[in-house]
Amino acid sequence: MERWSVFVGEHPWRVIFLWVVAVVLAVLAVRSWGGSLTDSFTVPGTESQEAFDLLVERYPVRSGSELLAVFHTPDGSIQNPSVQTAMSQFAREAQVVDEVALVNLPHERPGNVSPDGRTAIVRVVFDKQANKLEADNIGAVIEIGETYRADRLQIDFGGEPVREYETEPPGTAELVGLLAALLILLIGFGSIFAAGMPIVSALVGLGLGTVGILLAAAYLDISTVAPTFGAMLGIGVGIDYALFVIARFREQLATGIEPREAARAAVTTAGRAVAFAGSIVVVALLGLFAIGIPLIANLGLAAALVVLLEMLVAISLLPAMLVLIGRRIDRFSIPRLRYTAGGEHGRWYRFSRRIERRPWLYLFITAVVLIAFTIPAFDIEMGVSDDGNRPTNYTSRRAYDLISNGFGPGVNGALFAVVDNPNRKLSPSELQSLSRALLQDDGVAAVLPPDASANGETARIVVIPTTAPQEAETRQLVSRLRETAVPQALQAAAPGTRILIAGSTAAFEDVTAKMISRLPYFFAIVIGVSVLLLMMAFRSILVPLKAALMNMLAIGASIGFIVAIFQWGWGLSLIGLDRTGPIESFLPMFMFAILFGLSMDYEVFLLSRIREHWLETGDSGESVAFGIGASARVITAAAAILIAVFGSFALFGDERAVKEFGMGMAFAIFIDATLVRLVLVPAFMQIAGPANWYMPRWLDNALPDLTIDPPIPVRTRVRRLIGVALHMVLARPQKSALR
Repeated sequence: MERWSVFVGEHPWRVIFLWVVAVVLAVLAVRSWGGSLTDSFTVPGTESQEAFDLLVERYPVRSGSELLAVFHTPDGSIQNPSVQTAMSQFAREAQVVDEVALVNLPHERPGNVSPDGRTAIVRVVFDKQANKLEADNIGAVIEIGETYRADRLQIDFGGEPVREYETEPPGTAELVGLLAALLILLIGFGSIFAAGMPIVSALVGLGLGTVGILLAAAYLDISTVAPTFGAMLGIGVGIDYALFVIARFREQLATGIEPREAARAAVTTAGRAVAFAGSIVVVALLGLFAIGIPLIANLGLAAALVVLLEMLVAISLLPAMLVLIGRRIDRFSIPRLRYTAGGEHGRWYRFSRRIERRPWLYLFITAVVLIAFTIPAFDIEMGVSDDGNRPTNYTSRRAYDLISNGFGPGVNGALFAVVDNPNRKLSPSELQSLSRALLQDDGVAAVLPPDASANGETARIVVIPTTAPQEAETRQLVSRLRETAVPQALQAAAPGTRILIAGSTAAFEDVTAKMISRLPYFFAIVIGVSVLLLMMAFRSILVPLKAALMNMLAIGASIGFIVAIFQWGWGLSLIGLDRTGPIESFLPMFMFAILFGLSMDYEVFLLSRIREHWLETGDSGESVAFGIGASARVITAAAAILIAVFGSFALFGDERAVKEFGMGMAFAIFIDATLVRLVLVPAFMQIAGPANWYMPRWLDNALPDLTIDPPIPVRTRVRRLIGVALHMVLARPQKSALR
């Protein structure tokens, strides 16, 4: 890092030129090789995935995704000649769209006309899964249907292809987040130049990260929410990293040194902390590969790519710009908001000294608050929210409501049983017997007639639950069908017959089960690697273990917070939602990876300042107070920016998963930057004293020397040794005097 800081200081134009070239090449690359995003995924080793693979092999015409065109007459009958004509013409035009395998009119398949006769479903079956379809072809089918809408004929569209097509575009949430971040930066830095530079830095990293996501989507299944998650992380993390580097740069300028030397010092101090903290975030996100579900692992990979690029921008492009701007960074200062560095005599320093007098009291009260927020997390129900939770301006939400009102909520999440016997043709009586066995469960509203392949060896039996896809009863039905109904049905079937329960609800239940089974490995990787890296950086046992424990408390509190809102419904209407539901099954793991990494960010930034002073003085209590005083203002400003960015997505985003993520992250950052980082950490470190920095010699020798400490002059080292000696001699008498 020392040599890199010298290069950036001496050749800023070269560094900027390299980044300009990288941006141009990235834009050209994404135009030629960019891929498309998807909400479909594979779950290797699960029953639902086995059923899908079997359909692809044995009954391919039924293996493609279905688009549901829902026709509804509010005050008439679906049998009206004009409505019948509209459906027939829609079916005829949709049939010729590329990738459409067949179109079923309502009368061609049972169960597609509602009991009241006012709603009907035209099923457009594509020849492949939704994530493999061209978006233009899905859009073409929807546009055809929209042309037949009339005053007394509502037409809306649902199904997996529509969810693939309806992705939330960048817009209000990103803009509000950026404006809020700019306002906080203006207040924190007091200068338009200084406030604008973190925004520029974050946007460069975010732009390149988004391009990287689209390039990766050409080869991997990347979720449609990846760019939104990337925007949240990129804006927040990118501004945070730039904030720490710029704050250190301005501190150095205040001492009177030249901008080139100030930039070098900022890179070797704050830049080291940024590189280390960013590495921990990347490691935590890559830990999602331990879950074993490609789409979730790739979502973590996409987020890690954005964080990595933001980190690289903060320690290369940003310092190069700082060298060129120099002292002009304080131009256009805002009256009464002029920036002053933190230090020994500020209010945060005095607050830390207040904690030092009663550390056990502050430790106890803060721990009780965090545990109280964590309690709802024990009631978490993980699943996948259905289209009924989407905004009403989405056609998929309107189609969902039409189907629920006309047919019952279970039609929106129909299950299906794949029956297969490769040795002989399945007889109609056998299939009817299997259907009756599936219908015995109280959670089944209806079982549609079996749909057999041409050779009769494979059949697909649609099972309609009585409850909506996201309801716990529907997920429990999947388990009962597999454990009870299927074994009973197999008793009457011929030897060699297989029955597999599948469908979107079954697939998501399999996802949840697989996640829970992999959680121990995931936690072990993320926590273990993070603790090991902190031990290597700070040469301490107690500091990393304390960091891991406190981060777990903050994460538990944030998960409890989103359970109270999205599952229990506390204040749900305030963020634009009207229905409760389960917590997205991937969200706790994804939040854990990101929050653990971001919490380590603040831990690294705070501890690096504390350790710097400890290495200079050897006084543990003074070092904690100095570290809080020197970094609290920057940490609170950085946290406020992240809260504003994540909060803007919670309030102005459309997708429920995005709202859950934004709200959970905003609350977690608030808890971490206030209760944990500025109260719990100093209280604990004051209690531990010099033991914070203890490490056995054998372990110190065994661990690689990965330090984020800046170079310390020999004169300072001598002062530190004298200070440690004096502290050891005077510590006992001081304690006696206090008594």
